[in-house]
Amino acid sequence: MNILDAQIDWREDVGNDPRLEVLVDETPERSELRFEHEDSLWTAIDNGYVEYFAWSGDGNDGGFSGRSFEITTVDGEQVTLEGPWSSRAGCVNKRRFGPVVDVRMATDPSVLEKGYTFRTGTLTLSAAKQAIDLADEDVHFKRVEKFDSNEPYWVPVQDDRGDV
Repeated sequence: MNILDAQIDWREDVGNDPRLEVLVDETPERSELRFEHEDSLWTAIDNGYVEYFAWSGDGNDGGFSGRSFEITTVDGEQVTLEGPWSSRAGCVNKRRFGPVVDVRMATDPSVLEKGYTFRTGTLTLSAAKQAIDLADEDVHFKRVEKFDSNEPYWVPVQDDRGDV
């Protein structure tokens, strides 16, 4: 995966955090990824690309409408996650896998131009910093903590506006 371009959706019309939108040449196939797990979080990192699921086994199978996902662990074991949940970057960041940043991702340059039809994706903080440097704005990431569990997140902020 190579990062080609990026921009920020400041989401000024809603109360949500700004979102980094990233154009990449390709994303790895799940079959190429190797997952590790800690507690109930299964995470794979490949060249800055991150994929994760929350799944603790039997009885935790209502996510993705019960859909199954075949993954391979770092030890080469094939595991079927039945109905895992998607989780969020803050949960990953509270464990040894982070820091990671949830982004909007596309492989088609017209998506970046239109500003819609992205897919959800996640990058390591290092890869996200490479992407944010490609944006046509003076921007950096600010670490914030959210929720009762103080989950760490990295949010884009404009250099000239201070912390948003």
